[in-house]
Amino acid sequence: MSVPTHPAAIEWLAHTSVAHAFNEADPWIFAGVMSLHLLSLALAFGASLILDLRLAGIGLRASPPADIARYLRPYLLTALSIALLSGLWLFVADVLKFWSNPVFKTKLVLLIVIILAQTWLLQRAKNGAAPARPIAVLTLLTWLAAIVAGRLIGLI
Repeated sequence: MSVPTHPAAIEWLAHTSVAHAFNEADPWIFAGVMSLHLLSLALAFGASLILDLRLAGIGLRASPPADIARYLRPYLLTALSIALLSGLWLFVADVLKFWSNPVFKTKLVLLIVIILAQTWLLQRAKNGAAPARPIAVLTLLTWLAAIVAGRLIGLI
């Protein structure tokens, strides 16, 4: 049986005093950060869902995409920021476990795709460009895959 190896940066991070402090934190703190992470992801997904469904031509047809994007942008960006910060805290708390989990890496890639696509869609909708239906649908499917991957992290 081979011993998993990690990049030097991951090994270094795992042995920092910050990682040790996070790892040794009260379980209620971990639960609180995990709850904050999940709630912020739910808010980000909800805001994305509303905009993406409108851009895909499903629902809220009476409202212009530019108005919806302008209204949802602060919620989406704030929720994504909180999710990224709380996710970073959770990652640092047990960096070696997470880094060795292939589902975690898959979730990271999916989130990068979501952030890039959602930023592009927000900008496009704000500028009044024609809806990008395929990208909106792809973003929704990517969100669903990221949600499943996030749940599988704890099971694998």
